[in-house]
Amino acid sequence: MKVVCTLFLVLSTVLSALLPRYAFAFPLVLALGFAVFGVAKSATSHLNPLNDLPNALRVFLACEAGFLLTLDWVFIFPSLGIILYAASLFLNDEYQRRAASSVRRGRKGGSVALLGIDGSGKSTHAKAVGGWLLARGYYVTLMPFHRYLFVERLTIISRAARGKAPGSGAVRGRMSGSNPIRPLLSIVDNMILQISSSLGSRLEGRVVLYDRFIWSTYIKYAALGYPVKPLSFLYLLPRPLAAIVLDVPVDKSLKVIDERGTAHIHYPRTVLQAEREEYLEIARKNGYPVIDATAPFEEVEAKIEVHLSGLFPSLRGVGQK
Repeated sequence: MKVVCTLFLVLSTVLSALLPRYAFAFPLVLALGFAVFGVAKSATSHLNPLNDLPNALRVFLACEAGFLLTLDWVFIFPSLGIILYAASLFLNDEYQRRAASSVRRGRKGGSVALLGIDGSGKSTHAKAVGGWLLARGYYVTLMPFHRYLFVERLTIISRAARGKAPGSGAVRGRMSGSNPIRPLLSIVDNMILQISSSLGSRLEGRVVLYDRFIWSTYIKYAALGYPVKPLSFLYLLPRPLAAIVLDVPVDKSLKVIDERGTAHIHYPRTVLQAEREEYLEIARKNGYPVIDATAPFEEVEAKIEVHLSGLFPSLRGVGQK
């Protein structure tokens, strides 16, 4: 369908450029033509005649984008055309059906960030909360924020080029001698991950559960001594719908890390303490709840669910469809 939208974009652009007098009508005419074709095709295939209408909307957006691209005498119109074309690629038929269903049933999604130092139970609780939200009738996406889209790959390539082992110099008391470009690359990586994973989730009725958040990257770099203060505004700019800090003492964190063995990076006590203080400060400034994660798992989970139940009320009779 992305190819179809692109073809209609080109067709609309060409027609609008050749026949500017009638250009405003081309998006509607082309979209209606596609809709009629889709209805007829669905009817002959014994499918719901309205089955292809979501794609007709995508075609309309692509055609409207083509028309706007020809209005090059005002910068805002081509810019809007690019946005509409991107929307035609993003608004696939499944997304539109889920969004329509969510609006009809009153299902509103959003993003939730579970924060805390290593060993606080973020990943385990994220899975449990995900199951709880599914049972309440929400679409759920689990998103681990300790993974990168491309930064780690670039780091490995860089280290190989400099003749260093992949893990050398990963943890130091101070990281002032480390690559200063990495925090900048990381924020671009994290921004792409955050936007791409949460875009449209509110309307779609989808809850994105973040195991850590973009703030966590900044907090980790700051604790390790990277020069990230000038980037703090960008790192702390995104906001989830809700955030919860799972708090554990550093001794508890170190114990859990030791139990994980060599598979986990062993950060110094000073680094973990600096991270913990920063998480508590973020919670204080933003009014986020802080939960003692040293309590039994079921007790911690119950407290998380209490905090989220107001944002995501149970939708009776609504299953995960």
